[in-house]
This record gives sequence, C-alpha cells and structure tokens, in this order.
Amino acid sequence: MPTEARSGAEIGSAVEASSPGKVILFGEHAINRGAPAIAAAVGIHARCRVAHRKAGYRLSGGGREASFGRSEILALAEEVDARRAASDHDAIRRIAAGDYFAPAKYILGNVLSSLPPGLDVVWESELPPSSGLGSGGAAFAALAAALRGFLDEGLRGPEALSRLAHSGDVVAHGGIASALDTQTSLLGGVRFFESSTTSRPIPCAPGLEIVIGNTGVSAPTSEVNARVRRWVAEDPERGAAVFRDIGRLAEAGRIALERGDWPRLGELVDANARALEQIGVTTPETERLAEAARAAGALGAKPSGSGGGGIVIAIVTRETREPVVRAIAAAGGTPLTPDAGVPGGIESSPSDGPHHGAP
Repeated sequence: MPTEARSGAEIGSAVEASSPGKVILFGEHAINRGAPAIAAAVGIHARCRVAHRKAGYRLSGGGREASFGRSEILALAEEVDARRAASDHDAIRRIAAGDYFAPAKYILGNVLSSLPPGLDVVWESELPPSSGLGSGGAAFAALAAALRGFLDEGLRGPEALSRLAHSGDVVAHGGIASALDTQTSLLGGVRFFESSTTSRPIPCAPGLEIVIGNTGVSAPTSEVNARVRRWVAEDPERGAAVFRDIGRLAEAGRIALERGDWPRLGELVDANARALEQIGVTTPETERLAEAARAAGALGAKPSGSGGGGIVIAIVTRETREPVVRAIAAAGGTPLTPDAGVPGGIESSPSDGPHHGAP
C-alpha cells in the first residue's frame, strides 16, 4: 500500500492512493487575501482506498463510519453550493461541525453523476488532525486521487482533481480555503502559490532541512479563520499592510530556496513569525517551541498552518537538526523530521535536487 490509482476501475476492484501532508513556509492567511505563499509537501501521509459496493456510499475514517444514499449526498452538495453563492460562511461552518463526513460528501457530490451507484471509501492517516500539517487536505487529495480510477476521462487531469480535492477543504475550513493544502498534497514538491488557486514548483536547491514541533494543541482551521476575519474587520488597512508584508517575504523566500541561502531563509521565516504574531494566531505553546528551536541553533522558526496551536517549523542544518529535535522535546513538543519536498499524490515534483529530512 499504496497502489497506483488506475483509470476505469472494474466492478469489484479497489483503487488506493496516498497523499503527503504539507507545511507552509510563508503565507498563512495572507494567501486568502491575494498575497503569494510557499508550501512544501512532507513525508507524512494520508491514504484512501475506494472500492465498488452494490449501492450507497459507506465512508470510514478517523474512528467514524457512516453510510449515505445518493439523494443525501446531492442534497448536501446543493446546500453547500447555495451557501457558498451567498457567502454564508457561518452556515458552512455549521454544516461541517454537524457532519464529520460533510467535506468528503461534497467532493463526491461534485462528481456523483460520474461515479458508480455504490462505493466504500476508507481513510488511514499518519497526520495529526488540526495541527497545521494539512491532515484534511491530504485526506481530500488522497480521495480525489483514488476516485481518478472511477471518473470520466475529462475529470481525471491534475487541474480537475485539484479542484475536486479543494472543494473538500472549502467545506472543512468554513467556506474560505485556498488550494494550498490540497494542491501541495496532490502535486508535491516545494510550491510557490501566486494566488490562492495557482501554483508552480520551485526548483529548490539541495539541502533544505526542517524540523517540525507539534504542540499537541488542536486548532480547527475554520475557527481560526473566523477569528482572523474579525481581526481584519477591526482595521482593514492594518490587515492589508501585514498581508502585503507577508507576500513580500514569500517572494524573497522563493529566491532563498532557489539559491540554497538557508541563513537568509531563516531570517525571512522569523519575520513571517512576527507577522503572524501581529495577526494574533500565535500561542504561548508555539512561541515556546519556536524560541527553543532558535536557541538550539535553528536558522529560523515559525508557526505553520492556520495557527491557534498546532505546529512550528524550524529551518535547520544537518549539524543543528538533532540539537533542535532535543530542544523541541525538552520544551514539551513532539519533534518530527520528515523529508521535505516529497512527491505528491498524483505525480512527482519536477523541482531539482533532493530534500532531506529523517535520516
């Protein structure tokens, strides 16, 4: 496991797919306001298995299981579409809060006419939920990649699958979500997002090393997004200025990644951390882990993801990686050292050079 997703799956067959999680190097929240961002796929995966069944759609994952008929899935998709058209984000948050499988059902609803009358969908994931590693995006990307084996030809391309996976994140995140999580999980590598829906691979120099520190504090993205919207509404000019600054950091970070200028990358990451503090999405736990990482030799450290808890990422060298790992553990976090810039769920990244992580 996993096997490669196939097209035209036959009755009785199953298709399996695997998609990596992600970290955001630059651009949290700013990407939803028109600024660029950078994300990297990391070697911690969600897997999805889709198989024919006689009738109905049985979904299983995260310790939950439920079955739905076609009419229920279509009704949910129609309701979400109506709420999206009305920009009723609170209603979408309520839909997601009341139905664990609502994002997956919305994905299925978008292509239901192309699917067989019954499917079993089962997820397994190594990614901690609501941590900033894109657990939901990876699960939706894995579902989209696995559904490729059942979809009509016009719905199997990378762009179509990216839109499909992203539709799940839209529901999970309360109506507003960039395609950063799902697109990074599907396409892999280190990616520069010119907008919330468009990205290109960064030809990253060899030697990018990161350490992840998990605070263990869960922070649902939809709730954090709502808090950020309120912060922006209090002073729109202030918010716009901060997001422009974050966008400039992403532009400079792209150059540092291409050149392999890791000290410069660390400086920029620290600057992004200060911007996130202004927005109000840092926490005592993330600040403690970031400070511990810097004190142990990290070139820079910041929260990654929506914030409110979750993870920090530290830019390290081969020499400082193990001291940073120990420092994060001593500060109460769980250190992770996955490879960075790994292949995505449907194709390998064309970026140059290996990206190192766990030994």
